[in-house]
Amino acid sequence: YCTMEKSFIVTNSGLTLDLAQVKCFKLNPFSQIDIKNTLVVEFKRRFEFVLNPATGKHEMLEINDTTEIEFPDYETADLHRHEWAEIWQDYLKS
Repeated sequence: YCTMEKSFIVTNSGLTLDLAQVKCFKLNPFSQIDIKNTLVVEFKRRFEFVLNPATGKHEMLEINDTTEIEFPDYETADLHRHEWAEIWQDYLKS
């Protein structure tokens, strides 16, 4: 049994997303490690079947996609994360 959520396409901060596929929004609060000033959108995992040329059989591949958008500073990134969170919350309530 598989359910497909209806797509809900939104553009904000120069980024267009299908909110039905979003798992979370992440923003690293630590400026000294990893990526800073970058909003990361993590999508729900999905599965695709690909043909393995060595075996000639289809194999299930788990895909965990992310999208990143960089901002000039943390405050701007946090503002856009907050905007996306509000948009996402409105979508989830509908």
